[in-house]
Amino acid sequence: MQCPDTNRLIRYLLVKLAPVILGVKPAGLLRLTDCRQTGGKQHDLFCLHQPEILAALQLRCRILRRNNENLVVFFFREGALERVLSEPHNTEFLAGRGYRRGAELAELEFRCRNGSGFPHEIGVFLGYPLKDVRGYIENPDACLALPRGLWRVAGEPAESLAVMERFRRAESAMRQVVGCGRPLEETLRDIHNLLPAA
Repeated sequence: MQCPDTNRLIRYLLVKLAPVILGVKPAGLLRLTDCRQTGGKQHDLFCLHQPEILAALQLRCRILRRNNENLVVFFFREGALERVLSEPHNTEFLAGRGYRRGAELAELEFRCRNGSGFPHEIGVFLGYPLKDVRGYIENPDACLALPRGLWRVAGEPAESLAVMERFRRAESAMRQVVGCGRPLEETLRDIHNLLPAA
């Protein structure tokens, strides 16, 4: 298939993006940098082999930030992201933050590339509960930083903890599948044969 370094990067991405690949989460955000764990500079490998990597993952992406040392990449399943963005409460919230319906991803890209940080509403795109995204924007000091939490939680934590647990289970399951030593092509085939059509 690919060179060994690219295969290592794909295995790494399979685990890190497992909730997205397995349909538990609409999108994921990763910083690809110089990392010995994947055999070299992740950002160089990704740039050189982006089409084959995305085909292997069966995901799409947008590069939100780029410099000489790293890339920040937004990976997503188009259908899953569209479903989240079209939920009425998310549509209304994003419209109130200046996002036009149907152009949300383009607006997010623009804000990420031209701002000093990432807009907090990116949490909606990543599948975080709206109560947490809204709560953090309105009053970050009132949000809880839970042990092993993936984001800060606003209000009652039960819903947020359940979402975090689904994300963790997906990553754990993928880690087992990817780590069993089978050739990458077989692993990819088995993973994608189990998935519903996107």
